Amino acid sequence: MKLRRHIVATGLLSMAICVGSLQLVESVYAGMDKVLWLITPQEASMAPAPQNKKTGEISIGGEIDLGPRIDVLKPSNGKRAAPPIEIEIKFTQKTSPVDLTSLKVSVVKFIDIDITGRVLAYATTSGIHVPSAQLPAGKHTVRISIADQDGLRSIREVIFEVL
Repeated sequence: MKLRRHIVATGLLSMAICVGSLQLVESVYAGMDKVLWLITPQEASMAPAPQNKKTGEISIGGEIDLGPRIDVLKPSNGKRAAPPIEIEIKFTQKTSPVDLTSLKVSVVKFIDIDITGRVLAYATTSGIHVPSAQLPAGKHTVRISIADQDGLRSIREVIFEVL
C-alpha cells in the first residue's frame, strides 16, 4: 500500500512538474509576441493621403502649436529605421497642464486611421514611450494631437520610413 501511494505521489509530482514547465514555456512564447503592432500591414497598404499635384506634397492640414509642446524624439522625422521601432514623444506644458484625455494619434491616409487606443497604455501627461513597436516596411506619416486643460491644442506630424 505504501509503495502504491509512493508511485501515485511520484506520478502526480511528475505531472505537476511537466504542466508547470509547459506553462512556463507557453508564457515565454506568449511574451515574444508582446511587440505592439502600431500600424498593421493591412492598414499600411491603404490608399495614401492625396498629394498636391504642383508640389508632390501630401496635403495634411498643417501643424498647430497653441497647446502643449510636442517633441518627437524617436523616430526622427524623415529618417529610416529597422523594426521594432522605439517611439518617444515628449509633451511639455506651456500655460496649463496637459490634458491626456485629449490625446489623438492617427496614421495619415486617404482616410486617417485612429491608433490612439493602441498607444494610450504607453502615454502619460509627460509623453508617449513605446519601447518596441512593430510597423510594416514603408513610409509612414503619423499625426499626434494633444490639448491642455484650457483647450489649447497642438498638432505635430512625423514622417519616417521603416526598412
